[in-house]
Amino acid sequence: MPGIRSLINHFFWLFRGVQVFALVGGSGTGKSFRAQLVAQKHGIDLFVDDGLLIRGQRILAGRSAKKEKGVLAAIGTALFADNAHAEDVRSALNRQSFKRILLIGTSEKMVRKIAKRLQLPHPTKIIQI
Repeated sequence: MPGIRSLINHFFWLFRGVQVFALVGGSGTGKSFRAQLVAQKHGIDLFVDDGLLIRGQRILAGRSAKKEKGVLAAIGTALFADNAHAEDVRSALNRQSFKRILLIGTSEKMVRKIAKRLQLPHPTKIIQI
């Protein structure tokens, strides 16, 4: 039952005290550049950007949507549409100690989809660029 599993995951992260933030803005608005500033300001440990899980300057898991050959493939990668890709990042998240994570996307709908695919709670704070 996907609904029950989703609810269990939601409570798992809440029990761990994890808070999800989102940085939302159109293509080319400098989201990736500003992510470090937002992370410092809000004490965010990890962020998810274009299919990658990142801590500081280090890529922990995932694959970059920017390396995909087509637009649709890039969108699929950024949204973790591939189950193996999503599972790789979920496993890496489970191995990390963190309290705050930043999801980066072009819309609120996109960051909610990313949260769902990574089995994270919906973002509690959305920062618009």
